[in-house]
Amino acid sequence: MTDAFELLFAWPAEFWLPVFLVLFAGAFVIFRGHAHTRYTTVLLAAACLAGVLLPLFGFWHVGRTHPNAIAGLLPWNDAAGFYGCALSILEGEAISPFCQRRPVYSLYMAGLLKAGGGGLQMALFLQTSLNGAAILGVALFTARRWGTASAFVACAILSAYVATFSVTTLTESLGFVLGTAGLLLIFVGAERTHRHILVAGVLLLSVALNARAGAFFVLPALMLWPFLEDGIAPGRRWRISAYIAVAGLAGFAPGTIASWFLGGGVDEVHSNFSYILYGIAAGGKRWVYTLEQLPGASTEEIFAASWELIRTQPHLFVLGLFQGFLEYIQRLLTYIPWLPARIALAVFWLWGLGALFVRRTDNLHRILALTMIGIVASSPFMSIDGDTRVYATTMMIDGIVAGLGFRRLFAGPSAGRTAIWVGSILSLFILAAVLAPGDPRAWGMAMLLGGALAWLGQRTADISLPKTRGGPIDWGLPAGLAVIVLILSGALPWTTGRSDPGIGITQAASRCGVNTPLVIRPSRDSPVARIDPAAKIWPISIPADDFRAGLHPLTHGYDELVALPDGTAIVYAYDLLKRGQAGILLGDSRRLPTDGRRYLVCVAAVDDSTLLEARRITAIHPVD
Repeated sequence: MTDAFELLFAWPAEFWLPVFLVLFAGAFVIFRGHAHTRYTTVLLAAACLAGVLLPLFGFWHVGRTHPNAIAGLLPWNDAAGFYGCALSILEGEAISPFCQRRPVYSLYMAGLLKAGGGGLQMALFLQTSLNGAAILGVALFTARRWGTASAFVACAILSAYVATFSVTTLTESLGFVLGTAGLLLIFVGAERTHRHILVAGVLLLSVALNARAGAFFVLPALMLWPFLEDGIAPGRRWRISAYIAVAGLAGFAPGTIASWFLGGGVDEVHSNFSYILYGIAAGGKRWVYTLEQLPGASTEEIFAASWELIRTQPHLFVLGLFQGFLEYIQRLLTYIPWLPARIALAVFWLWGLGALFVRRTDNLHRILALTMIGIVASSPFMSIDGDTRVYATTMMIDGIVAGLGFRRLFAGPSAGRTAIWVGSILSLFILAAVLAPGDPRAWGMAMLLGGALAWLGQRTADISLPKTRGGPIDWGLPAGLAVIVLILSGALPWTTGRSDPGIGITQAASRCGVNTPLVIRPSRDSPVARIDPAAKIWPISIPADDFRAGLHPLTHGYDELVALPDGTAIVYAYDLLKRGQAGILLGDSRRLPTDGRRYLVCVAAVDDSTLLEARRITAIHPVD
């Protein structure tokens, strides 16, 4: 039993994905031909929440380190910046220029921290639960149209995807929740030709794209939808398209206003795109190439240099865009860790994609196709400098497309021609896995050729699905998620005042002598991970061997982290004395308390470990 428990939590994503495959296959047998019921809703809810929460607790149980979260908890790299800004907001301070590019997530995390009592672990639990609720919205949407089994397909894909970032304090979680809510409203509004629901969805999607920059070309693609529908008067087509355009533009306002209100300039919003654009214009270079070629340049100067490159050497720009598209193809569905499951779900996804571009028989299929066109058109600008996380805002489309493909594949008696097409697609992935295992180019080629086969196969398939429309829950659940996000981001962060450090700077300095005084709240706004034989999941305590085994090789400072001995406490400190991030502290795990109360800690200068200028705690004094 212990071994099974360890397997369950040590590799939750890899373990639960095959379980999902069994679940939706069984659901297909059990519920085929039966209406969606309360029982299946409960089953879907349990699966979707388990799919995101088990990986989260798995990270904590074995202390697995994500490149942006040490031991699955301590903010690292970009995550540290967004987390620190959330704490600054709660303390009434201005946010850093880093967060001014995408300020809405810092407000969201501040609200989660407030709702969770100030503890990061509880905030991550709430964040992940909201991600699971968004997946449930997609699953219910899919179940009501294409059956419960298709909903499990969507749940399996999106659970695997969310597991890659929900343990972090990164913008992807907000982008995923808001983007999913927005797209669900868009699809329901298009299906019912309901202008208000559609426009509200576009507004939410635009806000989400500004919170987690992604496939912006989806917005102009959606403006074309009214012109593809039958039964809409010409004048009304233009009005609906104009409403979509206004809603899309309005979504840029919250981030800009938030940046200005939190102490930043409006010119900082999305300013990091200048680095990406210059790299693409130079022939597909990474953003660090911009730093090398234009050290110290301002955002305006980088944009000007990018336009000059595009004007004088357009062939390099075209080459960069093509490289970005290829990287998009090569990364499709690669967030699914178990290869057999990835191949099976890729077949469903391609079959559904083929259906979108052959069987555009109703409003829903048309707007799904337009969304995919917008994502593909955006991919050359996004993929070079970002992995699959950059698609968080629109990723729910993968789940819906795969669910549609599964339904069309098993909607009726399998025709011989369908089996041949599907078998050919499956053979491509098997050949890629056998001849070039782990090579992204082989996977990308299989996706391209498989897509072509799926399109051809759908042209010969004679399958008609019943046209169904869901009930109020289809727009009620995403609307409810949007309200929750609004409360977390727009109300809760402002319901608190500055925290009293409980001791004056002069008194604190005298008690620490030559060392630097800090006032922190361990396991609250200053999260702690202990490298200690006494394993615990809350607060996190990990044996040294498990900690080292769980270190991701791409983690910044890997060599220093892997050398940390048993008995070390790692603290991401927020100093209440000077109201700012104090960075990483190292201490004695047996002496450092984790009760969330205020403590004066005295820290020495930069530690010999050189762990990003980590400092050693020399003394601890209770303040409360």
